[in-house]
Parts: sequence; C-alpha cells; structure tokens
Amino acid sequence: MARQQFDLIVFDWDGTLMDSTAHIARSIQAACRDLGLPVPADESASYVIGLGLKDALQICAPTLDPTDYPRLAERYRFHFLTMGQKTELFAGVREMLQELRDLGYFLAVATGKSRSD
Repeated sequence: MARQQFDLIVFDWDGTLMDSTAHIARSIQAACRDLGLPVPADESASYVIGLGLKDALQICAPTLDPTDYPRLAERYRFHFLTMGQKTELFAGVREMLQELRDLGYFLAVATGKSRSD
C-alpha cells in the first residue's frame, strides 16, 4: 500500500472496527427482561443500533410508559457495561491496522457516544 497524503487516520469503534451488534442486542434484551417487558427478537434489538439510546429503547419497548425510559436506559447501561463482552474485531481489522501502523500512519479511534448515552 502506498503512503497517501494524510498522517492521521481516525476510525469509529462500534460497527467499524469492533462488531458490537450481538452485545448491544443482548443488553437491550436483558434490560427489557429486567422490567418485565416483552423481549425484542435479535433482529429487532439489532435494528436500532446506531440510534441514540432513548430512540432505540422507545422502538424496542413501545409499550413502556415514557416516564420509565430512564429506568430502562439504566438497566441497558448496567448490562452493556457488566456483561462479559469479548471485544470482537471484524475480520481483517487487526491486519489492516498493523499494515497502516507499519506504513507510519498515526491511528486513532473516535466515538459519538457520550457518557450519558
């Protein structure tokens, strides 16, 4: 690979380098289960990935009273942060990053997630 004009390459993490789909879906399902809500199927829980947390939970738990969304969000965060998540990179990511590093590029990761999301 020939070196291009840029020195720094910034990647998004979730869904770009790391395949977090299953972990996010399981966390949404566990949060719904905690509150006694119908548990969305894998496809439904995965469909909302990329939306803000509030929007995603509203879609996954449409029968929940809006005043209870903070409780559901708290349960989602609990499961997301405590479930035994194994960091799974997409196929070829590790090798691509190593090649870019070997070529002298500076590499960084950015995310749109806030501490409150």
